[in-house]
Amino acid sequence: YKPTDKGFELTDGIFYEFCNRASEDKGHDYFFIIDEINRGEVAKIFGELFYCVDPGYRGEKGRISTQYQNLVTSGEFQKGFFIPENVYIIGTMNDIDRSVESMDFAFRRRFSWIEVKASDTVDMLDPKYDDNGELIAGLEKNLAEKAKRRMENLNAAIWDEKEKKGIEGLNEAYHIGASYFLKLKNYAGDFESLWEYHIKGILQEYLRGNPNAQEELEKLKAAYDREEEK
Repeated sequence: YKPTDKGFELTDGIFYEFCNRASEDKGHDYFFIIDEINRGEVAKIFGELFYCVDPGYRGEKGRISTQYQNLVTSGEFQKGFFIPENVYIIGTMNDIDRSVESMDFAFRRRFSWIEVKASDTVDMLDPKYDDNGELIAGLEKNLAEKAKRRMENLNAAIWDEKEKKGIEGLNEAYHIGASYFLKLKNYAGDFESLWEYHIKGILQEYLRGNPNAQEELEKLKAAYDREEEK
């Protein structure tokens, strides 16, 4: 619904409009990205679309009649809604986030899964400039190199997969990604502020309940402060 001068009127949803556009433009692929897809009960959110999300039921053969079907009086979906074959749904999620619902297995099997490790994000720190030489993404070169070394040293202290050692109870899923270090732009490259206002807090959450939490945090801080290669 959207507000009007006379109250509210029913309008097409974002996903409906997206699929309608994709259906009319079969020559191109369309990507619908849902950030942090697990921040709700996904199966309930998708509702009747749960069926046609399955790759085996894409396209017109997967048409379904939703509870709002009588409101569709024209267009491609008049006889039932479907997800066009040229639509790809991409969802991102943090699988260690304890504050959100998990995805049920019936929904999980409808997706392919790709793990993105913190080490896979390190290139985000590399500087990218426009034609005028202005920085438009990443960090300045010298700062980026320092950030990479600190990130590598900190994550190795959290859990070193090669050495099979680190903080008890943690693994690579708990590594700190490059998005944290991109916040250095907000602090004029001050690593101490980044630690105090962003990284320290998440590490304290990781260590909650650990009898040696303070000692472990100090070890992680020492690793974070090192700028030489591990």
